[in-house]
Amino acid sequence: MQSGCMVLGIIEMCAAGLLIFLAYLIKYKKRVEIIAGYDERTCKDKDGLANWIGGSLLITGFICLLLGVVATLMPNHTDHMLIAFGIIVLLWVVIVNVGGRKYKG
Repeated sequence: MQSGCMVLGIIEMCAAGLLIFLAYLIKYKKRVEIIAGYDERTCKDKDGLANWIGGSLLITGFICLLLGVVATLMPNHTDHMLIAFGIIVLLWVVIVNVGGRKYKG
């Protein structure tokens, strides 16, 4: 049971690291072309889109990082951490897609 928690924590922390890295590229380096579905012709506000998507990714990355640490430190709650991770990712997808529509022309 203990090694499963460690593996889950490592996977969540790796996912968090990837999300934070992508958030940095999008929000601060304005690399909006790496956003899935981005079309320069239909985007009204490139900087606004970069801030919205990048900021959302950054928040999600830090929440996933926190979940990874908690999953590692609290081995009896692995199922809860896995469910929380899945719910956060699904919520993020919905929120970012709905919020990102205001930047399409």
